Amino acid sequence: MNHKMNKTVKLLGALAIACLTLASCNKDPKAEGGLTDQEKALKAAVETYVPGVIYKIYGNLADETETLCEQLAALKAKDTYTQADIDQICTTFLSARKWWEQSEAFLYGAATAYGIDPHIDSWPLDKDKLAKSLSNAETIADLDENGADAIDQVGAASLGFHGIEFIIFRDGANRKAAALNGVEDDEAFAGRSVTGKSEVIFAAAVAEDLRNYCFELQVAWDPEADKERVALVEDELEMNTVMDSGLTYGENLLQTGNAGSTYRSWPEAVSNILVAGCSNICNEVANTKIGTAHYVNSKDYDPDYIESPYSKKSYQDFKDNILSIQYSLYGGQGLDTPVKSSIMQFLKENGWAKAGSMETALKEAVASLDACLASGKAFVDDPTATVAETAIVKINALDGLLNEAADWISKL
Repeated sequence: MNHKMNKTVKLLGALAIACLTLASCNKDPKAEGGLTDQEKALKAAVETYVPGVIYKIYGNLADETETLCEQLAALKAKDTYTQADIDQICTTFLSARKWWEQSEAFLYGAATAYGIDPHIDSWPLDKDKLAKSLSNAETIADLDENGADAIDQVGAASLGFHGIEFIIFRDGANRKAAALNGVEDDEAFAGRSVTGKSEVIFAAAVAEDLRNYCFELQVAWDPEADKERVALVEDELEMNTVMDSGLTYGENLLQTGNAGSTYRSWPEAVSNILVAGCSNICNEVANTKIGTAHYVNSKDYDPDYIESPYSKKSYQDFKDNILSIQYSLYGGQGLDTPVKSSIMQFLKENGWAKAGSMETALKEAVASLDACLASGKAFVDDPTATVAETAIVKINALDGLLNEAADWISKL
């Protein structure tokens, strides 16, 4: 071996030892598994978040809307409605509503791609169109016979949660049995004879349609969703359940960085959760859901743009939206502290200077909505209230920090 070759061999040997040393010290930016320690931590956070938040909430939403559909179908079959019947349906509705609102920090994906969000949760309700539909004997007969298959005859602005809400709630209270056993007396129905029976037929059809779309949400995210629901959504209803890649939205997120996934890296995936998910609903709650009816002098001011006015549960809806952010950050539905493998804990343990500030902002945003709920006045009754203004400020503060966190993570 000549001197030059010997020198080359020694150099290669030294480089090999150096690489092994670096790997053992975990300083290689692409260590075991091709991921840095930070990327591994982000991956673990997503693997906790997807089943613990998304699958759980969409699963519960599907369960509750299925029960609501069954209860309204049973009510439709009766000749006379009791208050107990109506109260039970109202309770189920509010439970289903809670799960939907707690899902709004992950509207990215199936809810947006398949147009599910606007289909099941648009407002304000077009009561004039609804009155025309419910006073049309042919429409009611078709809804009675064909349920959700006939729902296209009713205006899109009458569907979803708020169409049902109008039928089973009035002025913040459960609808009275006497009213549903009689004739509609809402001023928008003046001059049209609409029976409570017609309203129940309509509500049952809308509930079936709502259930179908919530099944689609669950199936389009969770590859382990109930097989009967998968069959109904895919085979009978012919709804979308997978992306072009053949992956569910859950699989797409969990397979970040792999062929077929739309996410190239774990920082990109988590940044999307924070911006397209958490920030998106944060901004909507503060500046659209509250702000549109609150800021009287705004060019976008609309006193009728109020969510859940018939049940008077607007503030509860808003709180559940912010809790949706909390659960996404903390790694599990119902959590009030972050688990180790969570986005919030990652921010704390990996040196983001504003992690504590963001957690404080989150708590203050939730507290501001608790204050709204404790004020004694529903949002629909006093949309310009000071407590509503405070909530806007606190929620916007959280929104700013969510975007800063996403920017910081995207640069890792």
